[in-house]
Amino acid sequence: MIRRRSRRIAGVGALLLGTYLLALAALFPASLAWRLAEPRLDLPFALDPGTLSGRVWSGRAAPVRVNNHELGAVAWRWQPGALLSGRLGLALEWRSGTDGVDGRLRLGRGQAEAVAVRGAVGAGRLQAWLKLPVLLDGRVDLDIARIRWSADAGFESAEGALLWADAAGGLPRAMPLGQYRAGLEAVDGALGTRIESAPGSPVEADGAASWHPAGSYRVDLQLRPGSDADRNLASALDAIAPRQPDGSHRLLLNAGPD
Repeated sequence: MIRRRSRRIAGVGALLLGTYLLALAALFPASLAWRLAEPRLDLPFALDPGTLSGRVWSGRAAPVRVNNHELGAVAWRWQPGALLSGRLGLALEWRSGTDGVDGRLRLGRGQAEAVAVRGAVGAGRLQAWLKLPVLLDGRVDLDIARIRWSADAGFESAEGALLWADAAGGLPRAMPLGQYRAGLEAVDGALGTRIESAPGSPVEADGAASWHPAGSYRVDLQLRPGSDADRNLASALDAIAPRQPDGSHRLLLNAGPD
């Protein structure tokens, strides 16, 4: 009888302790959590979350800076259901001006998965982030069903597409290029895309590109100016890619890990 009562008291105590710990985690300020976690992080880039508001459970950071480049505001909500599969789940929202992307992130031991990533980003913003030596214009729409990555195998799967609408690029001004679609796929641990242009685009494109987390990338594109293309486009293509016997240009870029 005494043993049964002791087990009951221990069970109630464990329940109360668990409830207390959950409440403490839910109410723990995000700013204090960051100050405790930051010294233990070993990130390959400089991250400044700006002003943190809210709790660990649900909060917002703005303006977020990576390597001194301002990215905008990021809001998060913890998804407890992901714990059933042994992973940390977060619903993320990124906003910067008229640009915005929503999605869900699931983190496990040595693995990460992005699910239902949708939104739009200005191509000019991407050009500034990546420090590309050409001007870009238009909008890049994201419709990504899933991207799965692991520390052992790299990118394991990728489903979805990117659409570059009203694309433009070049120097000293951005010239109209057309509409482009890049379907995502995982190729030998790399994140790959199959690139194609819409009919009637000023520059027709067909080919593939891939990037591996180890730092290697490959681009292999067949480019051809359309009949209505800006007359300067042909000269620009001659400058970046050799002309082929059929009049097209082949852009082939390769780089290994540093």
